Amino acid sequence: MNRLDQELALVRTAFPAAELDPHEGVNWVRIPAYPLPPGIYRQGGELELLAFRIPSQAGEAPYGFWVHPGLELCSGEPLGNYTYPTATPWGESWGQFSWSPQGSWVPKAEIRSGANMLDFVRTFAVRLEEAS
Repeated sequence: MNRLDQELALVRTAFPAAELDPHEGVNWVRIPAYPLPPGIYRQGGELELLAFRIPSQAGEAPYGFWVHPGLELCSGEPLGNYTYPTATPWGESWGQFSWSPQGSWVPKAEIRSGANMLDFVRTFAVRLEEAS
């Protein structure tokens, strides 16, 4: 099993509905019905879709994640490090969070013993909790 397949299988242990959708050489992954923290966003409940990219090289750190629909804070304040609207392979009504892995990105041959995409995806909840 190649690294991409291993990363996707690992992500699916926590998000079974995650689907790989390659576009023009970029490995996009979409997760339907991603939960939102309560009381922070006007949209409430859950996102229709959350997307991220798996880098083509294992040593390359991933960057950013995209949400659909776009988000607004209940407070009306602007979200920091967030762009809306932005284009994805599925249209332009997406919001993008500028987000990087916490700490250094050091993948290992044994996928669970080093940096991996599941750990990165789990940090999205941290970013969404931060709100602004």
